[in-house]
Amino acid sequence: MLYLSHLMPDEDMADLLKQYHLGVEAIEFSIGYCLDAWRDKTSAYRERLARMDWEGPLSVHGPFLDLNPVSWDSRIAQASWERFSQAYQAAWELGAGKIVYHTCFVPMVNFLEGWTERMVEFWNRFMRDKDTEITVCLENVFDPEYAPFVEIAQGVDHPAFGLCFDVGHAHCSTVYPAREWLENLHPYIRHLHLHDNHGVRDEHLGMGQGTLPWETILEFIRENMPHVDAVIENSTREFCETSLATLEKFNILDQFRQDW
Repeated sequence: MLYLSHLMPDEDMADLLKQYHLGVEAIEFSIGYCLDAWRDKTSAYRERLARMDWEGPLSVHGPFLDLNPVSWDSRIAQASWERFSQAYQAAWELGAGKIVYHTCFVPMVNFLEGWTERMVEFWNRFMRDKDTEITVCLENVFDPEYAPFVEIAQGVDHPAFGLCFDVGHAHCSTVYPAREWLENLHPYIRHLHLHDNHGVRDEHLGMGQGTLPWETILEFIRENMPHVDAVIENSTREFCETSLATLEKFNILDQFRQDW
């Protein structure tokens, strides 16, 4: 299934959704002030989707700014829990099939020693009362290594928990090639975020406008992850159309859309 991140004006979203038959990944509930009134925002977002004349698969991007679910400070950890929970409730009310959370790992602020164990404990606790209606996906951002993600995916004992691999983040935040991340994480990946950059900072360019080797990345996905969902995470219609053209060029666009 292929989604479009709701980073564009509604008019552009509506045109692309209709033309390419895509799902939506909402970003509304990644921001604190929206979560302060998440019930009202849920109703308002449902109305926005209706005005766009859209009915289809929905994913929700959860909160991440200023949060740390495994903080040593109990109040920060509790605030993170509350925000994650509010976003989950919003996703439930909207009938979303997935929700994406960042790890909130920040190099030189967080350290990997003991971090993986605390993440496993947090997510096992968070998932304890959850059913399988919504898949929870943990996303890499500034994370420097992929090995901890394997440990977390193996350590969280819930069928609705998996990983979201952000290809662009891996390209600009780590020394490991994106394809190497895929080769090591693909059994646990439920969701992909697709965008491009030049390997220095997170630019969210259209696929093919940066330096990611899309031919080899998409070849691996096509051959080894035939049913994985993906999100085009670009902020302009032009960039999104470039990404869609790249997916078509490498014969994977229809594969992503086949489940809907």
